[in-house]
Parts: sequence; C-alpha cells; structure tokens
Amino acid sequence: MKDLGHPNIDLTRFLNAPVVHEINGQKVDAEELMNNISMLTMKIDSDNVEHVKHLTTEGLNKQQRLEFIRDLSKASETEIFEFSTCNRVLYVGFGIDSEKLQASILHCTSLKSVPFEIYSGLDVWRHLVKVCSGLDSFMIGELQVMAQFRSSVAWHRKHDLVSDINSSFFDHVISANRMIRRELGFNQTTGSMISLARTAIEQQLSAENHSNSVVLGFGGMGKKAAEVLFSLGEKEVTVICRNYEKHINSEENLPENIKFISFNQWKDSKLDASLVISTIRNITPTFDMDNPMPTKCESTIMDFSWPPSIDEKALHAKQKLFGMKHWIQASHSLEKEWDYCSAITKSEDLIEQIEKKYLSALTDRSNAKFRSMMYTTLEELSNKWINSTDLEDTKVSQLGPFSREIATWICNQQGPFGLGDLDDMVQSTPRKINPTLLKRVSSDVTETIIRINQRANLSGAKL
Repeated sequence: MKDLGHPNIDLTRFLNAPVVHEINGQKVDAEELMNNISMLTMKIDSDNVEHVKHLTTEGLNKQQRLEFIRDLSKASETEIFEFSTCNRVLYVGFGIDSEKLQASILHCTSLKSVPFEIYSGLDVWRHLVKVCSGLDSFMIGELQVMAQFRSSVAWHRKHDLVSDINSSFFDHVISANRMIRRELGFNQTTGSMISLARTAIEQQLSAENHSNSVVLGFGGMGKKAAEVLFSLGEKEVTVICRNYEKHINSEENLPENIKFISFNQWKDSKLDASLVISTIRNITPTFDMDNPMPTKCESTIMDFSWPPSIDEKALHAKQKLFGMKHWIQASHSLEKEWDYCSAITKSEDLIEQIEKKYLSALTDRSNAKFRSMMYTTLEELSNKWINSTDLEDTKVSQLGPFSREIATWICNQQGPFGLGDLDDMVQSTPRKINPTLLKRVSSDVTETIIRINQRANLSGAKL
C-alpha cells in the first residue's frame, strides 16, 4: 500500500540547481559568471591604427601597463583582463556589460569613440578560443599567440588584477585550445613568425657578404630571434634595446657572445649589419625618412613588428625589407597544401562540440554533486547498520553494496516517487538480510530522504 502520509518525493530540483564551483573556499555560480562576462576587441588594420595607439599596451613597460589596467579596473569598478599583441588588442570585463566596459575604456584613454567588436557571455569564450588557437591570426595555426595569452593570464594573476575565480574562466579557454590544435594538426605548423623566417635567416647567414647580425628589441620575440641565430651557428649577436643596461647586469643565463647597446649607441657607432631583425614594439615606425637605418651597408632587414617598426623610406641603397605583408604571403605559400576554408569550417564544428561539452560539464556538475551526496549519505547509514544488534544471519559485507544499490535507485528516478516505492525497493532485495534489520534499513532510508526533500538546496542536503 502506498504511503499516504507524505507527498511524493521530488529530488530533481537538485539536478537543476545553479552550478556552483568552489575556488579557494569561495562558491561561484559558473553559469552566472559566464553570462556576466563582456569583451571588447579590435584587430589592427590601417583604418583603426590611430585608435590602437591609445588602446594597446605593447609600447608600455610593465609598470606603465600595471598602472593602466589598475586605473581601468577602478573606473569600471570590476576586474579587467587586457591582452595586446602585434595585431590585436582586447579587454575582458567580469560582472559588467559591454556599454559600461566601453565607457570605462574611453574614459581612461581619453577617446571619444572606438570601433570595437563586442562580445558577451559564451561568445567571449568562443572568440578567445579562436584567437588562442591561431584561427584568427595572420598565420593560421601559429603558436605564438597561445604563449602570449598564457603569459598574460599569469601576469594578471601575479599582480592580483584578476582573481582566481574569474581567471578560472581562462583555464577553459586554454583547455579548448589544446583540443583544437590537436584535432586540426596545428601542433605541427609554424610556431611563430620568426620560425617561419628561419630559412631566410639561414640563407642570409650563409651569404658571402654576411658580416654581422643585429636584433632590435629583447622581449619574447627578440630572445627567440637571438636563439635562432645562435642555433644556426652565428658567433656573435648585437641586441639593441631601450633598457640595454638591465640586460648587461642581468642574472639571466645569456650567451657570452651577445652584446647589448642602446639605439643611440648604434646610431653613433660604425657598426654595420648585413642582417637586422626587428621585434620592437611601437605605435609608429622607429625608423623612417627622418630617422634612417643606422647601418648603411647592403642588408636584409626582417621586421616582425606590427604596426611596422621600419618604414621603407628609412632604407639605404641595396637594403631589402621583409615586413608583415611578406610574412603573411610567405606563410600562405609555404602552407599552400592547407585548405583554409576547410580548416576554418572544421574548427567551427570542433568549437561547437567543445562548447556543448563545456556547458554539459557545467550542468553535469550538479548531477555529479547530487549523486556524490547521495552515495556518501547512504554509505554513512550502512556503517550504522554494521554496528546494529540485528545482524543475525546477515553478512556485514552485504550492507555496503546494498546501500549503494539504494543510492543508485534514488539517483535514477527521473521524477517524483512515492515513499512506498522506495520501501518496496528496499524490502524486495534478494540479498539475505535479517528481516528486522531490513525494516530498520527501510526506516532509516525513508527518514533520511524525507529530510533531504525538505532542504531548499543541495548544499544543505547532506545529513
């Protein structure tokens, strides 16, 4: 006979509860976090380069960048993540809409308007996955942007610009990026623009008229350029940078045959270079018609900066410039076996699949938490049954598995169920359990489920 003293039990609301993560002791609703994210971004081109001058942090030192982002966070009253590369700038705001985020950026940059691309919610995640996977780069599949992104996330965390809770969002971006690169085979493609030019560098080093190699700038790309030069057998490399004294006195494990000088020292010296590799970050060209290249000999000049650091009018006779347009064309030529349209289409399908898994993981978190709670609760009950005086003719080893069977039955209910149904399930077990103990099991389980059903949320459900 059905139990008429109690309404049916309905635990499905626990499965539909907001997904709550716990990060460093703080509880976070993952879906709410996702829905309250906004992003403003801009990919640099000739039409918006004037705006980018005020928006990018590429030309700032670390302290200036830190102060700029702190000012932006203060103006927006929330945490802001900023990411600038040679060909893009983007801002991600947490718990803020795009209008307020844009107003804060305009206030801090003294701009009246900016032609931003605007994203919110899950679209922020989707676009960042494309950016980090090299799907939105000059060279499809290039690795450099992912390294820059991870470095930027770490830097924001280090300076407490983005909390662990908010920065966990980027962990999902990085995870999706790994899947995309693996599925599309991007791990086998060009790692960066400097590696694309390796063949050109090697050819230049083997030329009879080669005399010296100069690298402009010593950030991530500059260090990579010097590394490639030495790996190809170069005996000495001269690095020209703003903070040259810092590197001279640095404790970095740098090669002994690397020399640091300032831009002014280069201009005043008679140092000629048959190979110049520029990686410096500047809004306007460092070298132009009014400030020509210090080296005047026949040279190959490779400019990896964007916006360009070297204008063609800065060159002397017999000097050849390879700028960003050349590297874009070279990457397409070298990878002409790639079907770009097919790769992009496949990437969209992959991102959609990953997105579904991501959202499923968020909703499955509640399901998993509910099941974990239920199995733990029933296991604790089984430990009490083991100490019961009614164990006659009952093997102790039966009670643990029996509690898990009961928990499984409860978790598998797709809707409301009666207490009588639960009692029937317990009483009809084929396990050899003492009838008196079996009545206690049914009573304990029923009382526990009633108390759980009276709870408002899952966090208070465990007894």
